Amino acid sequence: MPAQHYLVPGYILNFKCSCCTECCKRWRITIDKQTVDKYDQLAATDEELSAMLARSLKKDKGGQASVKLQHRIKKITEGGQTNEVMIDTMVCPFLDGDGLCVIQKKHGIDALSDTCKIFPRNIYLTERGYEMSLTYACPEAARSLKDKSPVQLFHDPEGFGFPELNSQYGKIGDLLDRKKAGKTNYFIIEEVLIDIIQFREIDLDTRIILTGIVIDKLKDGDIGGIKRYLQNIDPDLVKQLKSLPSQPLFMMKLVKEAVDKRLLTSSITEKAMGQLLVAAYNQLKLLNEPLVSDTKVQYFLDGYHKHYQPFANEISHVYENYFFNFIFSKKFYVYKYLDAYFLMMFFYVIIRFFAVCSCMAEEKNVDEDTVITVINAVERSIGHNKTYYDDVLRLIKEGGYHRLPYVLSLVNL
Repeated sequence: MPAQHYLVPGYILNFKCSCCTECCKRWRITIDKQTVDKYDQLAATDEELSAMLARSLKKDKGGQASVKLQHRIKKITEGGQTNEVMIDTMVCPFLDGDGLCVIQKKHGIDALSDTCKIFPRNIYLTERGYEMSLTYACPEAARSLKDKSPVQLFHDPEGFGFPELNSQYGKIGDLLDRKKAGKTNYFIIEEVLIDIIQFREIDLDTRIILTGIVIDKLKDGDIGGIKRYLQNIDPDLVKQLKSLPSQPLFMMKLVKEAVDKRLLTSSITEKAMGQLLVAAYNQLKLLNEPLVSDTKVQYFLDGYHKHYQPFANEISHVYENYFFNFIFSKKFYVYKYLDAYFLMMFFYVIIRFFAVCSCMAEEKNVDEDTVITVINAVERSIGHNKTYYDDVLRLIKEGGYHRLPYVLSLVNL
């Protein structure tokens, strides 16, 4: 890496891997070319590693490789008969019985691929340094959402460092590059969006709606005007935002379309996501029919008003932290501003929907752990997948939902 400077949120500084090994199971693990070359060098003097690499890596023509995940089998003898029992599925073969990586144990953290060094972080190289956020597909990262203090950013925090990477990070160029990308004022806009999301003098849903209005105004390119607009918010406007008509039927149709087309058509290997789908489709029968009926909408709303809405303020910090991370992970740079906002709202709607379903199925009131469990399940299954993001945007546009009023109507219930 070049001269290292960092801009990191407090939750990055406080993050510590719990060695749960979930990042080593059930999804594709890619090895960059530089690391593959390094493994070949190490294997020349390490026969054990050489044998493991030969049976566990699949190289492509470009010199990269993917890990061949394996099922873990245990032999159990009972009554004089020995049977093989599968104790874990699709596990990285470099993971030992203690839950540690054999490559790292033998050759140090620098021997790991970029993928394994980075996760669960997202890293972008910008003019301000390496900027890091988290993916909540990691259970320990998801637990950091419980922090009730507003997130703070730290530039070059004392004692903070990171292993050298080869290339697996995003980049945000200089002013000229940002101008070509149509994002000249990106860092200013990012700051404005974060300020809105963390403005605790108004409730969370109003902040979300206000974020959408500001995003829509960005089409005019008047950053100064937006800041003046935010500094002089009329209390009556806040009341109007809160009174926007809700569209619960539209919300549930969007959820059903997204889940039917993007989740149920592929195999679900994540147990937590599977349980959420069972609750929504089989147990509560909210989404089990081709069309969402008014009766099912009312059933969902009854559960929302009983188990979720009265306790929403007690979990607002979880969503606030989630949105902060979404913004700081550069989604608003990678996508058009309005597209990124639609994606953020889509995941908010999905998470809230399944949180309500979970509470209804278990006859309990929503709390931090419920929402964090749902966030982790959603992120683990679909939230870290750029292809899914693109599919969601395509779905929204094909359904004619790609308009701000539609999206704002999803927030209020």
